[in-house]
Amino acid sequence: MRYILLKLGLGELRNDASVRALSLATLLGRIGNGLVSTVEVIYFTLIVGLSPVGVATALGVGGVASLLATVPAGNLVDRFGAKRVMINAALLEGISILSLIFVQTVFWLSVAVAVISVIGTTFHIANTTVISQIGTGEDRIKIRAAERAMANMGIGLGTVFAGVALAINTAWAYQAMMVLNCAFYLWAAAILNRVPNVEATVSKDEKIGIIALKDKRFLAATFLNGIVSLHFVIQGVALPLWIITYTDAPKWWVSVLFVINTVLVTGLQIRFSTGTGDMKVSIAKFRIGTIWLLGACVVYSLAGGIPVWAACAVLSVGMLVHTVGELQAAAGSWSIGFDLAEEKHMGQYQAVYSLGWGLGGTFGPLYVTAMAIGLGMTGWWVMGGIFAAAGLSMFWLVEKTYIAKQPIAS
Repeated sequence: MRYILLKLGLGELRNDASVRALSLATLLGRIGNGLVSTVEVIYFTLIVGLSPVGVATALGVGGVASLLATVPAGNLVDRFGAKRVMINAALLEGISILSLIFVQTVFWLSVAVAVISVIGTTFHIANTTVISQIGTGEDRIKIRAAERAMANMGIGLGTVFAGVALAINTAWAYQAMMVLNCAFYLWAAAILNRVPNVEATVSKDEKIGIIALKDKRFLAATFLNGIVSLHFVIQGVALPLWIITYTDAPKWWVSVLFVINTVLVTGLQIRFSTGTGDMKVSIAKFRIGTIWLLGACVVYSLAGGIPVWAACAVLSVGMLVHTVGELQAAAGSWSIGFDLAEEKHMGQYQAVYSLGWGLGGTFGPLYVTAMAIGLGMTGWWVMGGIFAAAGLSMFWLVEKTYIAKQPIAS
């Protein structure tokens, strides 16, 4: 793991045992995610025999459950300690995914997915809080970047291995992916024991509050970050639909674009996090990232009505531009989410910050589809303009309400 982190640009932080443990656990967990996410829809429709609408409904229930559990999960992290919650959530997530083997109805699939989603949300919040407490300034942004690189690598590996189950196409092959996922999560939980203990920051005697939800500045940053996070929905929803509806590029070109994005994010995210110890640099990165996202939307819009080879080339350039925007915006976003939060209630603040992304994931598909497919080229340009406006607004918000109020160093 030390060698991999060195090659990804982590520097001296690669020698920190805690960082290596978090990175390895993330890699293992995401391999498990890739194994299951690749096959779950096919398994429940073709093997179990549930309707596509039923499966989609169950997944939607999971999304709603995750959103509802976000803030309570943050309070849980602050009250019981981030490390403790993180390890227990990893154990429970692996076991709960294993339960999918026994699901035979839409009702129980909905229950299982809701439980898995709530536990997964809790793990994510606890994990982010651990990072905020074992690192400071730029270091914790680079640790977060290393985790993201590991996550991309893990999901890619899991997806490849899941191809074996898809090729065999039997119940036991798909169920084997769920068993392996459980094993990877249990392994990850064991690795996480190497992380130093992170004490609870809120006493169990203290009244449960909603400090983060009363922080207007933080809520505004959450909203703006949520808008920018919609670019992930463009990758997963709008872009594939655009390709098959408006362009002559082959359907499989979607996979090529995903590979471009995954490889670049894995290899460059840590390097793009340099300088984020300074909030001025962070908000500049966020703003610049949204300008790149605007550029990507414009480039994507040009792929319609041109020859196959040209469409493939334009879409590839668009994904390159998109990925640069993603890398810049992500690095800036993490710094903003950490630095605007109150350290004592970091779990709750990280929970609220993730709400922007969660709401985008829930309602974003309809929005990006209406824009890209409903309005065509104009829709792409509007989405790009909204990204840029959100970036400029975030820059202004943080500069005027945070940076300007910091004491001037003598």
